[in-house]
Amino acid sequence: MGWGTRRAEADEEALRRAEQAAAAHGLGERTHTQRIGSRLTGLGCASLMPALLCLIFGAGMVAGPYGLGVKTVAVGLLVLAVVLPVAGFVVEGRLTHRDTRLHVFAGGVVVTAGVTRTHALSWPELSVTERTETTSYGQNSHGPTIHWLYLADPDGTPLARISTRYPAGVAVARAKAERTGT
Repeated sequence: MGWGTRRAEADEEALRRAEQAAAAHGLGERTHTQRIGSRLTGLGCASLMPALLCLIFGAGMVAGPYGLGVKTVAVGLLVLAVVLPVAGFVVEGRLTHRDTRLHVFAGGVVVTAGVTRTHALSWPELSVTERTETTSYGQNSHGPTIHWLYLADPDGTPLARISTRYPAGVAVARAKAERTGT
């Protein structure tokens, strides 16, 4: 799995690694899988501003009373106005192998991140910290309240964060409640 990995291929590879790790740690049957956020570079959106500038200057130069050399540069700018965003979004779409994925099993969780990181932890080994956050939009406005679960390994190294709005998050919260009796 390399630079040009598509989402489906990355999902299959991450699931394969998670199932191997779960089998090695005796975590049982998989119940949920959730992609958690991503490490998107913003390249697709960042390419829009230079493309817009190329479009503005290219259109102005084509419409103006300039010679053949300037019009050739203008056509090049107009081509860039199309190519930059397309290339940016194509590259962005192929970086999904960097995403973090949470795989919930009957006996614990496996977190896969990137092409090499795979952490398998049983329920007793997993450290789960709960936190509720409310965001606000504008003045005197309240956004949604989100209940987050922060997952860490036994030494405190953060592995993932997931909302209880997702089935995998609910499964982790339920397992924590059963383990702690709350």
